[in-house]
Amino acid sequence: MTILDQLDRDSFATDFLTAYLSGGFTTMTKREIDLLVLRLLIEHSDGWSFENPPTAFEIAQKLRAKRGKVRSMLDELSYRQLTDETEALRRLRIIIENRIREENDDLFVSDKVRIQIEDGYLREFAKDLVQKDYGIVDSSFNSSIIVLSGDKFLALAFEVMPEGARAKIEDELLRHRDELAGVERQNLFRMFIEQAVKGAGSEIGKKAVQLGVTALSGGMANIPSLVRDILRLGRDHSDS
Repeated sequence: MTILDQLDRDSFATDFLTAYLSGGFTTMTKREIDLLVLRLLIEHSDGWSFENPPTAFEIAQKLRAKRGKVRSMLDELSYRQLTDETEALRRLRIIIENRIREENDDLFVSDKVRIQIEDGYLREFAKDLVQKDYGIVDSSFNSSIIVLSGDKFLALAFEVMPEGARAKIEDELLRHRDELAGVERQNLFRMFIEQAVKGAGSEIGKKAVQLGVTALSGGMANIPSLVRDILRLGRDHSDS
């Protein structure tokens, strides 16, 4: 099947001409035309969307172009379009949840998580969410893959998890606020990470990964016990 076979040509043509003529005939540069065509191909091709985007290689195959060039253009479109943080968090959550579904059993025995994020904007957005409070994210092996220790994965999961799961963690932490130096509610989770999870060994790292996976996969009933396990292991670690 060629890209034309899956394309809604009428909608593509209408949107192309509308955008191309909006600034006046011949005013759009070749680069902007290429970006426009790529965006409209994704928006108007059956089975493709920015909600569930094709890989850069898949598009490159269809367009007979270099993958690197296509990837660069997709990243540019992403930086232009994903200006709303709520939408970026939602799409990032989908990527992480897909990773959890693919590797659920393996993640429950791991103290690190590898997440492949092809979209350049979402990858940098995810790294920034973790880096601003919890330190450097490793992407040295492959620039599209971020490697997160248990504490950093849990911190990222906390940013994107459903409100119910986040509230469940915060409610359990409130019951143990004395162990977290009695800080205000809005600081409890960060104190939890820094005091009980960060740098406390692989066993706590595994529990942190389990807590993040559980919160994202709907295991609400197990959240309080995992929080308590981490706090207990954190105490044991600090006392040893």
